Amino acid sequence: MTVTKRNVVGGSVVTELLKHPHLYHVRAITRDPSKPKAQQLAAQGVELCRADLEGNRETLTAALAGADVIYALTDFWQKRSAAAEIEQGKAIVDAAAGVVTLQHFIWSALPDPVALSDGKYLNVHHWKGKSLVTEYIQTQKPDLWAKTTTILFPNYFENTLTDPQRYLPVKDAKGTYTLKFPHSPQTVLPNVAIRDTGKLVHHVLEARSTYFTKTIAFWAQALSEAEKLAEMGSYYNVPTRYQASSAREFQELLMTRDGMSEDIALDFTEQLLIFESCGNVYACEKFVQAKDSWSEFIREHKLL
Repeated sequence: MTVTKRNVVGGSVVTELLKHPHLYHVRAITRDPSKPKAQQLAAQGVELCRADLEGNRETLTAALAGADVIYALTDFWQKRSAAAEIEQGKAIVDAAAGVVTLQHFIWSALPDPVALSDGKYLNVHHWKGKSLVTEYIQTQKPDLWAKTTTILFPNYFENTLTDPQRYLPVKDAKGTYTLKFPHSPQTVLPNVAIRDTGKLVHHVLEARSTYFTKTIAFWAQALSEAEKLAEMGSYYNVPTRYQASSAREFQELLMTRDGMSEDIALDFTEQLLIFESCGNVYACEKFVQAKDSWSEFIREHKLL
């Protein structure tokens, strides 16, 4: 078992698979094995391999050699460049296609925003890049596609921990917690807890060929930001107010508050508008239902 790209999502997969040492020997690919998080993995019995996804592709080929399963993901937000993410994704795919021992390739994907919106939203680059890598596997690597499962990942509950300024309400002088989003109060997003990622991947691996060439829309609850805010208010016994902003107002907020460039703020805003215009696009037949709910999450973490 090989996990490419170490981050919180990959970490969830590693944590879960380490619970089954009789089934998996986990190898994690990292740019710097000396970093504290990498060393923590090594201390748990994870084999670390250094690899370069952009430059020396030979290091990636060597790191993947002998793998039975590859779980691969890329991080758009690291460089905020679709071109860089596509290059990374294709590098992983090219290397994986050459692994003669490979039995299952799992690709962390996102849907095509242009196709979903009938051409309305053209600037959701962090979705489009991943969808183009999926298309690359399908059209250019048919042998690899025959043993590939793609997983579409949704909004994470943990976003409230990693980006609280964006996902948690702000307390005003009167003690009211206000949250601004470019959604009507009824617009729902698919949500899941990151820690369930490992459970899903383990399930997919146990199912073997059941999910080959299939796409799993991975989510646990369809909730609006207004609903999440109201439940937080009820749990903490504080007044709340949900404010639906215009798309332009929200984009400007991302630029001034979060320091996003204009094009990245537009990217982030348009991904939210897809759900406003098209509904919960993850609500289809091909999904695995997770267990954790928003109610459970807010009771486990101090958010307000």
